[in-house]
Amino acid sequence: MHISKEKILLNLKSRMFSRQIHLFEEVSSTQDILRTLIVSGSPEGTLVISKTQTQGRGRLEREWVSPEGGLWFSTALIPPFGPEAAPQITLLAAFSIVQAVSDIVGLSASIKWPNDIFINGKKVAGIIGEMSSHQVAIKYITLGIGINVNILLKNLPPCATSLSCETQREIPLEELLSSFLNHLDDNYSTLKASKDLTPFMNNIRKLLLYKNETVEISTAQGMMQGTILDIHTDGRLIMKIGDESRMISSGEISA
Repeated sequence: MHISKEKILLNLKSRMFSRQIHLFEEVSSTQDILRTLIVSGSPEGTLVISKTQTQGRGRLEREWVSPEGGLWFSTALIPPFGPEAAPQITLLAAFSIVQAVSDIVGLSASIKWPNDIFINGKKVAGIIGEMSSHQVAIKYITLGIGINVNILLKNLPPCATSLSCETQREIPLEELLSSFLNHLDDNYSTLKASKDLTPFMNNIRKLLLYKNETVEISTAQGMMQGTILDIHTDGRLIMKIGDESRMISSGEISA
């Protein structure tokens, strides 16, 4: 299954993501190629898409299985914010994936904070955001995105699913990608104007997996147990741990 640049552009309204589109049959990681391109002067919105990845990775350097039939791509944003805004960009990308899945596939998905998309209790997509910054400004953020689209269950980890498995039909990769990029462009413009996630909070709250449930979360300070209450407009997770509310900047949730 080959991804067609022409078919991507057919539905792509975003000018930012139309500037540079690089297609590959196989790469080690789209993130690594994109970083080289951005450092060499490629513009914001540059896209690197590959049919397969041999060394795809998720958060915490975990392997991301990237067989043929999925959407494996990276794009770069240069938001006019400080490094503390990076979690907002990741959540914005997650929200944009949910919107695209709803539009093109007709499925409802949830966001597992901070960077995973779940359908029916199984992971269907993930995002890795890697940032280069000065002390007060982001130089760029590369968003590495993997979506399990037309992949058989036997080719996925046990905790994962694919869009074709959930719908019993093949999903057009280019339409899904274009829909995501159009939503991300719109959402990114709104974020730059509002300077935080306020315009998205009602929707993100509805999509938040494990809201009001007790979970364990692994953080830099160690393992904690608590109840997920909300997401702050700056992208941090709000949890009730013991008798107090805590703001969590980064961590790994297990329910």
